[in-house]
Amino acid sequence: MRSTLFLPALAVLTAACGPAIRPLGPIAPERAPAAVELPDPPGESPPPAAPLALSDEEYLYARSLMVPVDGVRPEKVPDTYWQSRDDGARVHQAIDILAKRNTPVLSADSGTVLRLSKNTLGGITIYATDPEKRFVFYYAHLDHYAAGLYEGKPVAQGEVIGYVGTTGNAPKNTPHLHFQVMRFVDARQWWNGPPFDPRPFLAQSGDSRGTSRSAAAVPEEQ
Repeated sequence: MRSTLFLPALAVLTAACGPAIRPLGPIAPERAPAAVELPDPPGESPPPAAPLALSDEEYLYARSLMVPVDGVRPEKVPDTYWQSRDDGARVHQAIDILAKRNTPVLSADSGTVLRLSKNTLGGITIYATDPEKRFVFYYAHLDHYAAGLYEGKPVAQGEVIGYVGTTGNAPKNTPHLHFQVMRFVDARQWWNGPPFDPRPFLAQSGDSRGTSRSAAAVPEEQ
């Protein structure tokens, strides 16, 4: 009899202590992130960014230098840059372009004549620069200058600026042009900048009949 009464009481206690079981309600959907509002595109394309600065080598390649002796092709320019001079006391660091005496010497690039001078080693010489005054071009052992040449004169690429000779310490029976390219780094010693071998940058044959650049490329005289 006691067991019979105990079972209903146990059932009531279990129901009272157990958790209430309810059906699950609908799960709310996750909200999508708010869309990012983008500005309207401009009506015209934006202006281009400033060009990246070219390295010295890239700049010289872009200048497409002309062989500075009339009628000489780039592949005919001898490699004399690393030759020793003065019994090994120094390195040439320039190129010698052999030609007949009085062959026209041409401006390797458009630019400006910096200095006309005469000295014991180079003889009759010309220092000139490119339009940006980034490099100095040195022409030596000239026989004489072209008519009308003067310091500060704008010159076009291919313009006749002088004539091949043997002045200075050049052998008197070996007329040639001594041509050197130097970096312009110091306005007080612009003739003494680090040299560059010109041969890799000579892209055009020497041609005094015309210039490859328009007159607009020649800087105006200050």
